Amino acid sequence: MRCSLTRRNTPALSFGGALLVGLAFAASAQAADIAVKPLTKAPPVAISSWTGFYAGLGLGFRSTAADLTTTSVFEDGIPRDISDAVVSQPFDGPGLRVNPYAGFNWQVAPSWVLGVEGDVGFGRQTTILQGFRASPRAGSSSFLVDSLALTAGWDASLRGRAGYLLTPATMAYVTGGLAWQQFDVTSVCVGATCNNALPAVVSNSATRTGWTLGGGLETALWGNWLLRADYRYADFGTTPFTMARTRSGAGPALTVDNFDTRLRTHTASVGLAYKFGAPVTGAGSHPLQAQAAMLPSWTGAYLGLGLGARATRTDLTATSETIGGFAFDLAERANNRPMDNTAFRASPYAGYLWQLASQWTAGVEGDFGFADRTTTREGFTSVHLADSQARGESLSIRSRWDASLRARGGYLVSPQTMLYATAGAAWQNFELTSTCTSRNCSGFFALSSPIINSSTTKMGWTLGGGLETVVWGNWLARAEYRYADYGKSGFTVPRSSGRAEFDPSVNTYDVAMRAHLATFAMTYRFQ
Repeated sequence: MRCSLTRRNTPALSFGGALLVGLAFAASAQAADIAVKPLTKAPPVAISSWTGFYAGLGLGFRSTAADLTTTSVFEDGIPRDISDAVVSQPFDGPGLRVNPYAGFNWQVAPSWVLGVEGDVGFGRQTTILQGFRASPRAGSSSFLVDSLALTAGWDASLRGRAGYLLTPATMAYVTGGLAWQQFDVTSVCVGATCNNALPAVVSNSATRTGWTLGGGLETALWGNWLLRADYRYADFGTTPFTMARTRSGAGPALTVDNFDTRLRTHTASVGLAYKFGAPVTGAGSHPLQAQAAMLPSWTGAYLGLGLGARATRTDLTATSETIGGFAFDLAERANNRPMDNTAFRASPYAGYLWQLASQWTAGVEGDFGFADRTTTREGFTSVHLADSQARGESLSIRSRWDASLRARGGYLVSPQTMLYATAGAAWQNFELTSTCTSRNCSGFFALSSPIINSSTTKMGWTLGGGLETVVWGNWLARAEYRYADYGKSGFTVPRSSGRAEFDPSVNTYDVAMRAHLATFAMTYRFQ
């Protein structure tokens, strides 16, 4: 049921494909302060050698943050004034990514490792802004057949790495270097308002060189196998593009739009690699064997703090519009707007874990995520106003805090390292703001309430997994990935008008929201 400036709390039961990517953050502790039985014989010392070549495969997601800004418009060679037009639009969005990688490490000191690494990422993520004709002077056609889209394709990097050994088998590292990103921008203009402009489809493609910086953790699991969790930020600067179209009949014969595309990416992945030659730990002493006499109990309460990123997928759909009591026909109209974004997130959490058997654990956990990010679509307050594409008309979605209450089930791959899955209820708070302050809003349509906002806290479900390991004493490190689906929320935005033929003006929207959460964290366990 809809009501003015209220929400619908429909349970989030739509089942999107949940990407279960546990960001591996492992460490094999040498001297645990967790309650243990006294040793009658000291375990053999693990000797490590990280030197050697390795190759692996990563799986994760890449969140693209792109902004397209029109810098100039020429009609038959004459520059046109675009100072009052909407000239910039965001094209953000996350997508699945697979990345083979290879490199070489040198252990230059007992606790230090240097290396070089390259990877290639395969992923294709497209953000489409429907009803957009590229030129701000033309405004938005508001028809589905017209669109402007940005597609991010393959990426690659060549980087240096510097690592510090937390234990003989676990390394924390930073990495940075060159990065490449392929992407293309495509404009489609075939609707009646395009006036037979040719070509109907204009596409520009580029492979951009930039820089990347990040870090992660890598740990030896067994034999020659290495597990890692990795996050990187990349910036590819600004790329200029030109779109030119000709038309016959009335109006300019040649229209040229120049615009800049600024592109950045956030990449999170978990990888499994094979090290050629000797394993990381040698001298006849596997670290897990050395710790076999130390059997810590995982039972107990714990507190922790996580830092990471939240990539939100949000679709805003206009479901109905009435003007002066008459319904505006939305058939074949561009009534959907992507409102995706990526934000840094801090998340305190607490829980309790029971060790049920020698290798199995179960528990319960709750967390609270702090992140605040707003995505604004200028030039779009309602479909019937979208043709003007004017400043002072916008819709925005602000994603704020989130929370979850989940069960956890874990398997101990070693006495001090646990792989786990987690699932349960999740909540997301967000706000919709409708702005109508343009000359059309206040003048011709004489609409009141220039800015209207409404917020809701939506309940949904979350599913994910991770890896947790003892680092020292009662301190544990973890890496975790979760997917969350909050279903749809309904919003109603009513405005009155000083003109009878436009009074009232009522818009209804559905907002569908999903989120990808990647987190690195430190935990203190009470014992």
